[in-house]
Amino acid sequence: MKKTIYSLLTMALAVFALTSCEDVPSPFDFPTKGGEVPGATSEPAGSGTLADPYNVAAAIEYTQTLEPGTDSPSNVYIKGIISSIREEFTTQYGNGTFYISDDGSAKNQFLVYRAMYLNNKKFSASDQQIQVGDTVIICGIVTNYNGTLETQQNKAYIYSLNGAGGGGGGDTPPGEAKGSGTLDDPYNPAGAADAVKNLTWTSNDVYDTTGDVYVKGKISRIADNGTFTEGGTYGNASFYISEDGTQNGEFYCFRILYLGNKKFESGKTDIKVGDEVIICGQLMNYRNNTPETVAGKAYLYSLNGKTEGGGGGGTGGDANGSGTLSDPYNPAGAADAVKNLTWTSNDNYDTTGDVYVKGKISRIADKGTFTEGGTYGNASFYISEDGTQNGEFYCYRILYLGNKKFESGNTDIKVGDEVIICGQLMNYRNNTPETVAGKAYLYSLNGKTEGGGGGGGNTGEVKAVTIAEFNAAAVSDNVWYQLSGTVKNLKDGDKYGNFDLEDATGSVYVYGLLSEKGGAKQQFQELAAVMDIKNGTKITIIGNRGDYQGKVEVLNAYLVSVDGQGGGGGGDPQGDAGSYSKPYSVTEAIAAGTGAGVYVKAYIVGCVSGQVYEEGATFSVLQDVKTNLLIAASASETDPSKCMPVQLPSGAVRNGLNLADNPDNLGKEVLLYGNIEAYFKVPGLKSVTYAEIGGKSFGTKANVRRKAVRRR
Repeated sequence: MKKTIYSLLTMALAVFALTSCEDVPSPFDFPTKGGEVPGATSEPAGSGTLADPYNVAAAIEYTQTLEPGTDSPSNVYIKGIISSIREEFTTQYGNGTFYISDDGSAKNQFLVYRAMYLNNKKFSASDQQIQVGDTVIICGIVTNYNGTLETQQNKAYIYSLNGAGGGGGGDTPPGEAKGSGTLDDPYNPAGAADAVKNLTWTSNDVYDTTGDVYVKGKISRIADNGTFTEGGTYGNASFYISEDGTQNGEFYCFRILYLGNKKFESGKTDIKVGDEVIICGQLMNYRNNTPETVAGKAYLYSLNGKTEGGGGGGTGGDANGSGTLSDPYNPAGAADAVKNLTWTSNDNYDTTGDVYVKGKISRIADKGTFTEGGTYGNASFYISEDGTQNGEFYCYRILYLGNKKFESGNTDIKVGDEVIICGQLMNYRNNTPETVAGKAYLYSLNGKTEGGGGGGGNTGEVKAVTIAEFNAAAVSDNVWYQLSGTVKNLKDGDKYGNFDLEDATGSVYVYGLLSEKGGAKQQFQELAAVMDIKNGTKITIIGNRGDYQGKVEVLNAYLVSVDGQGGGGGGDPQGDAGSYSKPYSVTEAIAAGTGAGVYVKAYIVGCVSGQVYEEGATFSVLQDVKTNLLIAASASETDPSKCMPVQLPSGAVRNGLNLADNPDNLGKEVLLYGNIEAYFKVPGLKSVTYAEIGGKSFGTKANVRRKAVRRR
């Protein structure tokens, strides 16, 4: 339509030129150069905010600074008088096109192109119609459309009409933005809109969001579509909230779930205008002009003071704990630990490493538990800090004590039980913090523990015994024994780590030695090279008592120490280079060339972009690089040859360190635990499982040290 009008204008001007009618006025009263009219008397005024809107002269001046074809980066407010109307609500799109000026004349006009009505809604026959002479405040994006200064189509609306207005879902609502977005200090609607004003929306599949935040207000309108009461099938509701329950300063709550992050059920979970609510979840700036919640990623945390713990979208209370056995996460801490993890599909998602979470069982899930006919021997339930349904964390398909299956009648759990969970956590569908099915278990139940068969570090009691005592013990994959002795009968090139271990009391066969509990199999040659293990070496290991065809074996064995030097489960007895108490510098780590299980202390100086280290080493923050860091001995280092790339595996370490999400980490000192090996074809640090920075720790601490092997 716009192009057609411009074409008609061009043709008309051409006809007048051909007939030499020099004094004939133009057929349309369009402003010259998108708004400049010789002789205009108004002076630019205003700053473009709601409190101080541009006058039309200032809007023209501001929009002229935009490059042709570009939009303003955010919404602006413009006050003027309607001077002429091109299209009213009769357009099928429910928008209107008209001109405004400072004095209502055809001079110094600004084009309001296809704008929405009050409250950022469509024009309709039932609305009060706009008229020439009306005073309006326009809110929206402005653009320089090939020299024509105007509002961007469908990205602007009438904020007020002759002094009456309803705010709208398209910009910061009136009133002061308040709150920090926490449960203790939730955003008000204006604060929520302000929190997303700089977020970018590119498409329905590409947009920025906040993390999980809290917003408090009163329901002012139930949306016409998308609610459970209007035939929706998704069990969610869409509505508006404002600070006082009126339609002024509304914030759009789009496709919200009910209390407890559960679906709405018609007749059972109704909401109404005037209800006071707290919303918990992610926010976005839809189409760069509509602050709202992200569909399916927010829920009612409270309704008129009533709460029920949500299974996703964040948990209530302060996040506490570091995820270790001595300092387990509380439910809120567990949810916080996974909030930045990514879920793409059931086969593609990020997880934490093995961590510990402590709480009280608040609900047994209806499905997936051994008590409900499940065949997998696991249980699904919720835990919270106090055993109520406030601030719950979802424990999904958990195994029993000792990492064994539940057995109905023998291994019951109940609401109120105090538990510690050990295992991996995820953020299911990017909005439900929970354990990974089958990769977590009950470490303790009301104080009772039983050694875990895997997936959670060194759990349960470890008994230090002689080999004779080990040989006399009963077969068990739940009891762990520590043995010390001399390696015998190890074959050259053995990749499994099969050998005899001998002490003064006897000998036993070790069926495969791992570098750490649950570590990679068939990697013994690397371990032997790093730790210098050979026949005659004295070592300490931990494993289970097994039996194969009447022969006693050490199963699931992992290394503790070699001649007093730390291994996969030992301590840090000597404080040698590469230990926790005496970490490598970057210079020392580069010189070492290789080394398994070492600590490196350095400064974060940048990251690596691309595949070639020399070309990709960047001493700045890159928003698209989350998988690696660049560290150096000095915070000001810019020589790639004096730096070391660090691989960040998915999980807590990546979430806590990567510069894209944590730009303030640039220049900070960091302590890292991992393996020195080739990365980007230069000495780097990989398989990082623990980090300390700025008084915080991420991952699981390993108090170990292994010898480095120098390059030849």
